[in-house]
Amino acid sequence: MVSRAALAITLTTITILSLLPVHNFSGVDLTFWKLPVAADKIAHCIAFLVISGLLDGFCYQDSFNLKKAAIAALYGMWIEGLQSLTDYRHPSFWDIVANCIGIFIYWLSIPAFKRTPVLRVRWQYKEPPPEGIS
Repeated sequence: MVSRAALAITLTTITILSLLPVHNFSGVDLTFWKLPVAADKIAHCIAFLVISGLLDGFCYQDSFNLKKAAIAALYGMWIEGLQSLTDYRHPSFWDIVANCIGIFIYWLSIPAFKRTPVLRVRWQYKEPPPEGIS
């Protein structure tokens, strides 16, 4: 139940923030180590690492797999597509790459997450064996 709510709130928030005009953030310093492009790509990586974790928790019966990764990646592409429909935001291939890197980082981090006290609760439920293995 918590995973569903967290995923819904996160996706809604990211969708809204991704479609707001950039000038709405004029009073906010979005630079990271004086590298605005790097800050944007790091934000994309972190956002999609979180989205991947929430999606994985939402569908906890299955291990994180290519299907879940593809769903997260398609969401990122959908956001970029929506941005192309606005006059004030522009889609970016490099944003999609950063999104995919965040998804991949989540996938690589699963063994560490399984040992992290707060996060390992997701893996307390038995995952079915891979297909073809009884």
